[in-house]
Amino acid sequence: MVMRIVMILVLVFALAGCLKKAADENVSVEPAVTEEAATAVTDATQEAQTDMQGVQEDSASMEKPSFQDIQQALANAKLYEGKIDGILGPKTRKAIESFQSQNGLKADGKVGPKTWQKLKEYLNKKAQ
Repeated sequence: MVMRIVMILVLVFALAGCLKKAADENVSVEPAVTEEAATAVTDATQEAQTDMQGVQEDSASMEKPSFQDIQQALANAKLYEGKIDGILGPKTRKAIESFQSQNGLKADGKVGPKTWQKLKEYLNKKAQ
């Protein structure tokens, strides 16, 4: 998505440079080409703005859990029996990987947005 935005910006700046050069050299530009290019740039710009709104909404709704919250949720899910000390050690990482495997996630031992979304359900539940 970011790459699309960068490509759109490059296209806009390139087009603006060409139009400025043409105006400076008093070269006539066929109106149909200019209208097509302007429409394409407008459409691309609107699409990029829509994409960026989605990114902003995603990042605003994303919360970053503390390691203590992660350990507590893992303990409540009966996957972690160590001390809840907020340190991401080998026991915590192994518990995260187990949780990810059990929930159809990529078992990389990192708590990203998808893992935390499922794991946070256990944060306030007591282990049964």
